[in-house]
Amino acid sequence: MADARSPTTWSQTVIFCALGVIMAGCASMITVDYEPANSSKGQGDLAIVPFRYEAAESGHVRAHEVERNQAARTELFLSQEISVFFTEALRKELAHSGYTVVESGPLSISGSLARFYVDWTDETKRWFELRATYHVRSGNRTVFTWNCSSVQHGPNLLTQDSILIRRGTADCMQRFMQALQDTNVL
Repeated sequence: MADARSPTTWSQTVIFCALGVIMAGCASMITVDYEPANSSKGQGDLAIVPFRYEAAESGHVRAHEVERNQAARTELFLSQEISVFFTEALRKELAHSGYTVVESGPLSISGSLARFYVDWTDETKRWFELRATYHVRSGNRTVFTWNCSSVQHGPNLLTQDSILIRRGTADCMQRFMQALQDTNVL
């Protein structure tokens, strides 16, 4: 009978564990440090209703999990729930522009994320796709709806994920803020 500390038993254990990791895939968790960058200026009170992450609500992914190609063996998670990340990014953009974000106000902004997806199955590049819908309401009446789609590409490096997510989010936020200014909603 082999001793549990014998080289053969130890090697078999390491090989078994390594195969388990390879077969099951790995999970990565990233933090996306979002910094507002839009150049829009405004003032007034706005309320923000948390955005909905449709893939999590439908049970396709968990609240922290980024959608991905099912052929990918690695799961990707944000350090915070994706709906919270996106809602906080909007809060930062509004405050950066001069608006006061309040619990309830004459206007509220809400929305949903139909797509928050990273794909790295191509050997040379990664890409992030974001599809968001924004709603501006006055009381119970929707006064403005805007849809955004952004696709960001980068080299196939794990360190690119947070950069691509930040760039895609900033792209949609900046275009949304500009659309609000252009239509005189705010």
